This record gives sequence, C-alpha cells and structure tokens, in this order.
Amino acid sequence: MGNPQTNQRSRRITGWVTRALACLGLVVATTWAAFSLLRVNSLIAGFAYVLVVLVVAAKWGLAESFLTSVASMLCLNYFFLPPILSLTIADPQNWVALFVFLVTAITASKLSSNARQRADEAQSRRVEVERLYQFSRSLMLIDATKDLGVQIAAQVKERFGFSSVAFCDGRTGDLSMAGAPDASFEQQVLRDIAVGGATWFVWRKESTAKGIEVIVAPVFLGGKILGSIGAIGPAVSEPALQAIANLVGTAVERARQQDAASRLEAARQNERLRSILLDALAHDFTTPLTSIKGAITAVRSAYQHEAEEDDLLAVVEEESDKLTGMIDETVAMARIEPGRARIQRRQLCIMNLIRSSIDRLKSLLDGRPLDIQIHEGIPPVSADPDMIGLALRQLIGNAVKYSPPGSTIAISAIQADDIVTVRIRDQGPGIPHNELESIFERFYRGSRTQDSVAGTGMGLSVARDIINAHQGRLWVENRPEGGAQFSFSLPTLKEDRKP
Repeated sequence: MGNPQTNQRSRRITGWVTRALACLGLVVATTWAAFSLLRVNSLIAGFAYVLVVLVVAAKWGLAESFLTSVASMLCLNYFFLPPILSLTIADPQNWVALFVFLVTAITASKLSSNARQRADEAQSRRVEVERLYQFSRSLMLIDATKDLGVQIAAQVKERFGFSSVAFCDGRTGDLSMAGAPDASFEQQVLRDIAVGGATWFVWRKESTAKGIEVIVAPVFLGGKILGSIGAIGPAVSEPALQAIANLVGTAVERARQQDAASRLEAARQNERLRSILLDALAHDFTTPLTSIKGAITAVRSAYQHEAEEDDLLAVVEEESDKLTGMIDETVAMARIEPGRARIQRRQLCIMNLIRSSIDRLKSLLDGRPLDIQIHEGIPPVSADPDMIGLALRQLIGNAVKYSPPGSTIAISAIQADDIVTVRIRDQGPGIPHNELESIFERFYRGSRTQDSVAGTGMGLSVARDIINAHQGRLWVENRPEGGAQFSFSLPTLKEDRKP
C-alpha cells in the first residue's frame, strides 16, 4: 500500500488535468460550432467564448477559467480575426479588441470565482450553524450523573466530524478523550490552557495529512477559564471554534450549578429530617422526665420521709431538672441553622454572663479549678443572653472535655477599642495547626481526640454562628505553654448603637 499523502496528491493532479482537458474541449466545441457550423462573425464568437469562461468559472474555479480564457483568446485570434487561420493580426483595432476580450474574460472569471467562493463559504457557515445548533441541543441532554468530560468530548467529535477530541477540566486537571486512544494531543498544552497558564487564545498545529489540524482552545465563561478542549480533524473556522468553546463552558457551568444545587437540596433535606428526629427524641425524652418529675414531687409532698430519704429524693428531682434543661439546650442548639441564628438583643453584663454559665455547668465542672479574671469597668454588650450563654457554655464545656481532669480552666475578659474579648484557656493537648479552621465546621471532630472523647462536633459550629450573628468573631489559637485558647469578641453597647 502506498503513502496516503502521495496518493492524495496524485488524485488532486489527476482531477485538475481532467478539468483542464474538459475546459479545452468546451473551447474546441464552441470554436467548431461558431466557425464551421454557424459561421458567425468575431463579435458573436467573442460573446460565446465569454459565456464559456463564465460557465467554467462558476463550475470549477479561477485556474480553470484562466486556462479557458487564454485558449478562447487564441482561438478567437486564429479563427475569427483577419487574417483568418493565422495568429497574426493585420488590423491594429483587432489587437485592442483581442486585449479587451482577454481582460473581460479574466475579470468575469475572477468575479464568478469569487462569487462561487463566497457561496461555498456561506454554505460552510450554514452547515456550521446547523451543527452548533444540534450540538447545543445535545449538551442540554447531558446526563449529570455520568462523567461530564467524556460526554462533552464525545458530542464534539460526533457533531463536527473530528477524529479525536479531548477535554481538560480546569478545576481538577483531569483529561477526558473520545476517539482514537493514541491521538497526538499535547497534553501539557491542554493543561496549561485549562488552568490559564497559556497566554494565547487558540493553539493550532498542522498534522501530517493535508487539511487536518490539531487545535486546542480554552473554555471560557464570564471571563473565567473552566478548562480546555482539543480536537484533531478538519480545519474549523475561528468563530465556530469560539462558539464550541462557549457552549462547552455553558454546559460545564450548568452541570456544576446543578451539582451544587443538588448538594444544597440534599443538605436542606438532611437538616429537615434531623429537625424532625430531634423533635421526636425531645418528645420521647421529655415525656418520661416529666413523669419522673411529677412522681418525685408527689412523693416528697404527700409522704413523710426521713432526712436521708428526703435528701436522696431531692437529688433525683434536681438531676431530673438538669437533665430536662440539658435536653432542651441540646435540641435548641441543634435547631440553629448554620449562619441563621435568631437573636433578641438586650443589655448584658459580661460578669453576669460568665457567672450564670458557670452555675449551669456546675455538675460538669465538678470542682474543676477555675481562674476567672475580668477587668473592671467593662461596659455591657448588646446581645441575646440565652444565645451568648449557650455559646459560652459550649466553649467552657469544650475546654473541660479536652483537658486533663483536675487541670485549671482560665476565663478572662478584657476591653479594647469598644470591643469586649472573652478568652477560655485550657491545658489540653492543643489543636493541630491544619485543623484550626476546620474545627468550626459542623460535625467536624479533631483527629487527635475523635476516638477518645465523646461528642457530635456541633458545639463549636453553633457557637461560631451565634457570635457571627452578633457581629462578633470567634477564633482559636494554641498557647506557647500548651493547651488551646478560644476567644470571641463582641461590640460594646456603645459600639452597637453607633449609626
């Protein structure tokens, strides 16, 4: 089997020779009809030759029409201009007529060839528009549950007749291909353009076969590069290539938005189911506790008991009250949606906030040493006592859980520039540097203690949402001497009332 490129060149040469012979045949037939059959004069013959030139230009192109013009000029000179059957011209006016004929024939063939070329281009654009329309419809039917890159590459290959197509995702750098697996794509070029590292818009490279190109273009949407697409096949116009890239960018962005919307809806449904479950659990826990509370109260009031029995019943009643409060607080904490804590501001003293929080955590602290330092003269803040108290109790409880038994919990409050900052320090193992931000995410548990300390991972997330709703800030840092320090800041009442 011969070289495909050589065979293709041979076919092109053979085709051109065939068309040239056909042109000469038309000129010979026109000459025979005008000279031998009809015996017309030179003017009529000239018009006939011009008509033949126009027909050839409209049918084939400029090269064939030029050949026809030269042949027609020679035949007009030889057969119709005196002296007849001679290439010489006796009358100088005939030279002018012959020159005008040649110019007219060549100009007419040029115009006709240009018109044919524009018609071919218009036809090509029409085909491209139809393909783009079909391509846009096929992108709307892409299955979001399957590999997006593979589907895009397959659709581009099918609609535009490429032998191979590759798509590179700018977010992940993954490469998806459709067509020949051994296609000679420049993968590094694809990735450079996908991540915005290349400065050119379209990268082109001619293939060994004539009319075949390797093209790589960025996928844009709204001035942001989403990836790149490469194709091997027939040359495509620049507008069509840009339209393909824009349609692919729209499909990629739509798929990403659908994925984000699906995740958001799943999270919303998850929160809804969690709320329903919490309501059911709260009811299941509260009902027996209410019965226990009522029974203990009735027993203590209706019957006589010795002092020791009465003390035990008092402990049961007190602990049932604590358990009821803990259930109510846990349910209220779980119902706080991320970023949507509802607050009712009132004037709040920081000292009273810390004392009330410690009193409610007395059983959890269980004699744990406390180091409380509150600067004098701290003005009140504008906050929701229940919400801020819940956030502070979460931080204190977190310090108790993650520090050794018997170690000191330090609580301090200072004021600076109309901002009150409360700090809770423990003597625990601290927090890994790469988790200092992650621990505030909902349901996140630290890698060091997630197996040794019980918890749900909601407390810090809820505390952050509450403090953010008060236009405050919550952060954590490791202490040089060991342990972690959680701090939150709130604007003072004076700051909050500023216009």
